[in-house]
Amino acid sequence: MAPSLENAAFHASAAADLARTLLRSGIVSPEGGLKPALANPVLLARYRFTTTRELEQGARSCPDRIALIDDHGTLSYQQLRNHSRTFAQYLQRTHGNGVRLGIMCRNGRAPIIALGAKGYTDTTVFMLNIGSSAQQLRATMEENHINVLVIDSEFAPRVPTDYPTPVDVIIGHHAGPTDHLTLEKIANSARQYRDEKLPLIPNLGKVVLMSSGTTGTPKGIVRDEPKIPYILTSAMERMPWRANQRVLLTASIFHTWGWGCLNVALGARNTIITHRVFDPEQSLEDLQRYAIDGMISSPVMYKQMVAADPRRQYNTSTLKFIASSGHALDPELVRTTNERFGEILHNFYGSTEISLAAVASNEDLAKDPTVAGRIASGTRIKILDEHHNEVPTGEIGEIYLRNGMTMTGYTRPGMEVEYVDGMVSIGDYGYLDAGGLLHVCGRVDDMIIVGGENVHPQSVSSVLEALPGIKEVHAGGVSDEQSFERIAVWVVRTNDAAGKALDAHTIQDFVRERLADHSIPRDVHFLDKLPRNATGKVVPRLL
Repeated sequence: MAPSLENAAFHASAAADLARTLLRSGIVSPEGGLKPALANPVLLARYRFTTTRELEQGARSCPDRIALIDDHGTLSYQQLRNHSRTFAQYLQRTHGNGVRLGIMCRNGRAPIIALGAKGYTDTTVFMLNIGSSAQQLRATMEENHINVLVIDSEFAPRVPTDYPTPVDVIIGHHAGPTDHLTLEKIANSARQYRDEKLPLIPNLGKVVLMSSGTTGTPKGIVRDEPKIPYILTSAMERMPWRANQRVLLTASIFHTWGWGCLNVALGARNTIITHRVFDPEQSLEDLQRYAIDGMISSPVMYKQMVAADPRRQYNTSTLKFIASSGHALDPELVRTTNERFGEILHNFYGSTEISLAAVASNEDLAKDPTVAGRIASGTRIKILDEHHNEVPTGEIGEIYLRNGMTMTGYTRPGMEVEYVDGMVSIGDYGYLDAGGLLHVCGRVDDMIIVGGENVHPQSVSSVLEALPGIKEVHAGGVSDEQSFERIAVWVVRTNDAAGKALDAHTIQDFVRERLADHSIPRDVHFLDKLPRNATGKVVPRLL
C-alpha cells in the first residue's frame, strides 16, 4: 500500500474509533447529534482541541455548570471562559500579536485562565516547571524570549530583576497584598477591555512543555495542539471517564499529564476539583465530600493516600476510575491500590515528547500489573534494535512512536529531533507481546551493563517495593572497579518494627532470591526521604 493511502486509512480508523468512543461516553447522542464536547464544529475549526475551545463550548452548552473547584472557591464554565477571554483582550491590547507567555503556577484557576487566553490570540505558551531555580528561570526566559509571565507570588522572587528586556509580570495566585498586577485585577476590569476585538480565526501559537531540568536548564519541547482529539478515544474508551462527572486532578497542570487531562476533562464538561499543594488526607476528604467519579494522579500521590487511611475512614465508594501516569507501576502498588479503592486503576504511558502512547485498563493491570498498556488510538509504534531494525514480537528494543501530539521540535537552537521512519524515541526499552500489549523495561539512559549483562534498575525497584519495611525505594547505576557499573539502592524505611529491623543484608538477600546475581545491589543507602521534583520524580543528582 502506498504511504499516502496507508496514512489515510490509519487516520480513518482512528476517526472511527473516536466517533464510537464519544457515543459510548455520553458526549455524542445515539441519533448522531453532538452533545457538549463537539457540539459546534465551527469552534473546533477555529480553536482546535484546546482549553480555549472547551471553555467556549462549555459556556454555550452548560454555562452554569461548575467547571472548577479550587482553593479560591468555584467557577462556572461561563465565568472561567469570561476570565480567559478578558485576559486575552488584555494581552492583545497591551502587547499585540506574538505574545510569548510563560506560566509558572501551581494547580488552580490561574494556569487554566492563562491557557484559555492563549487560544484567542497569536500566543505561544511556555509551561514552566515550578521547581525551576532563579538561574533556570532566567535562562529559560532568555532562551525563549518570554515577554509576559504569569507566576504565583511565592515564585516571584525568582524573577530576574536585571532582565535585559521588559517583561510583564502578572501574579496568578497571591496569599496576601501585592503591588503587581494580578489575574484577579484584570478579570475585575473586564469592562476596560470588552471593546478589544479578538481575531475571528486566531493564528494559534505553540504549546511548549518544559523538561524537568534535573541536569541543567529545562529544554522546551514544542507541540501543536491537535485538530481532531483522537486522544479522547484511548482516554475514555478504556475506562469509565464520561461526560458531566466530577474529577479530582492531583497531577500538575504544568506537566504533560496534567495539561492533557485538563483538556479532556473540560471536553467532557466535567467539574474539576484541584488544589495548589497535594495533601493525601485532603484528597481523601475531597473524594468523600464531592462524591468524585474519577481521579487523575501519579503513583507517588495515591500511594500516599493509601498510607494515610489505613483504617479506611473515608468513603470513596463513588470513585469509578483512577487514571495514573508519570511513574512506572510495580505489582505491589497495584495490589495495595486495588485493595483500597477496588480494581479501578488504569495506567497511562507516555512522555513529554510523545504525549500519550499506551493505556492499560483495570482488566489489563489485574492480569499483569507490570504492563504499560495497549497502544493509543492514532499512534504508530515500532520496537527497534540498535541499528534501527524492527525486532520480533516479544524481543526487547527501543520504543519509537508517533501520533498527533508528538513534539515538532525543541526551542533550544541546535537541538534537532531525531526521527526514524517518521517516529521519535520515547527513551525507553520495551517490547510488544503476542496480544499487542506494550511492556516497558526501563529508561535507555538508566540501563547499565554489569559483567556483560544488561540490568534495568527499575526491575530492582519493583522487586523491593514488596519488601516489608520499605516505604520508598530508588535504584540506579554507580561505578564499580570490577564490573565498571553496579546497582545501588536508596531506601526510606517505614516507621514501624519492619522498618526498624531493615538492613542492607536483608535487602540484598531479598533481591538475590528473586533476580539474577548481577541485579543484587552493591550499595544500600538509607535516607529520611527521597529527593523529588515538583512532579514527584526522584532527582538522581541529589542522591
